[in-house]
Amino acid sequence: MNAYGWRSIFKFTLVQQLKTKSFIISSIVISVLILAMVILINTLPGLLAPAAGTVDDTQQAGQAKTIYFADASGITASSDFQTIFEELGTTFIGSDGQDKVEEYTNTVRNGSNSVFVLLTYDEATGYKVKSMRPLDGSVSPDEANMMASVASSAFTELRLEKLGLSKDNIPSAIAPISIVNTIAGEEEMTFAQQMINSILPMITSLILFVMIVLYGQLIAQSVAMEKTSKVIDTLLISTRPLAIIIGKILAIGMLSLMQFIGFILVGVIGFVATLPLGMGLTSQALAGVDDVGEFTEAFGKMFSQFSPLTILMILVIFILGFLFYALIAGLIGATVSRSEDVNSAMQPFAIIGVVGFYLAYFPSFTEDGGQGMLKTLSYYLPLSSPFSLPSGMLTGQLDMLQVLIGVLILAAFNVVIALFVARVYEQLILHTGNRIKFGELFGLAKR
Repeated sequence: MNAYGWRSIFKFTLVQQLKTKSFIISSIVISVLILAMVILINTLPGLLAPAAGTVDDTQQAGQAKTIYFADASGITASSDFQTIFEELGTTFIGSDGQDKVEEYTNTVRNGSNSVFVLLTYDEATGYKVKSMRPLDGSVSPDEANMMASVASSAFTELRLEKLGLSKDNIPSAIAPISIVNTIAGEEEMTFAQQMINSILPMITSLILFVMIVLYGQLIAQSVAMEKTSKVIDTLLISTRPLAIIIGKILAIGMLSLMQFIGFILVGVIGFVATLPLGMGLTSQALAGVDDVGEFTEAFGKMFSQFSPLTILMILVIFILGFLFYALIAGLIGATVSRSEDVNSAMQPFAIIGVVGFYLAYFPSFTEDGGQGMLKTLSYYLPLSSPFSLPSGMLTGQLDMLQVLIGVLILAAFNVVIALFVARVYEQLILHTGNRIKFGELFGLAKR
């Protein structure tokens, strides 16, 4: 299996692909989209946030001035809520029972800048707080919901007080209860860490999946087009068949890496350039948000795990994963004699990629937080390990020994696939006619 001449194929394919209009246009369009997305991420929260200490015109116009309140709970009275609503700067009109419900409903419906809050009780459904606003739109839905929320919060405390619970014990009685499930001896994950552990696998998997689909299609198309245009006859004069597919896979792999690094640089440059503006605009939007520090701490903990070895392993995993799927794509390209048949021939390839992607991503949403048998399998199965190993490293779910085992398994399968492709490709390189079926490839490899 001589691979002499692969460097010439590598150089020829790389130069030709760099000159194609599709590569140039796609690079420009995607770079512009990345830049626009980064700018939006930096500036949009601040642009949407109102200035500190001001109320926008919509809120001012939609503020309720009169609150009609009917208490039919059977525990509290409307007078218990009067002080609470008057402190909000509203005029309070209340009644007990259902007697005034129809009157208040009609008054608010045909009036302006008023809200009707109705508190009722039903044995089947329990307590309900309903807010009603005018037909003329003078009160916004958010304002009406806020009034209902005020009544609901006040009723929760008043109900416990009416039932005999002291004011000092009410906070502990209504405090929320959370259920946490962790492995014995390990720290529980915060909400921010759980979100990162769910989103990060999606991002890393999606990046590799897009590269595999786009450039896998390009490899198969390139191999098939050369057979169609008879360029392969010229290449075979001075180059071995195995060198052709090796040169093409490495060239397009280099092309994908160059484009990917270019997209990262565009994103970083755009982020750094707009960061001062974004920080100024979003400082007000982030004011009072308790989860910001939590997410910052979670990201800091994740990035603290970065080391030269971690970066090297992630790069190796991406390269091995790309080669694994690229070899399959090159083999598919060799099985067709017309470039028009490439799309249909690549359908099994796309299905394999989708299976690997979902196997790495979806177990993160299981009840065990992605630590079950399916997630473990995704770390060592070559179809999914390129997608799941990087996120497993970054989230601390895998130690270096486990990552190394997954990498070695992936590398071993790359060697097996490469040997299989080499044996079959030399017999398919000049094949014309009907597309070779998948089952026939094993027969060709045995010859």
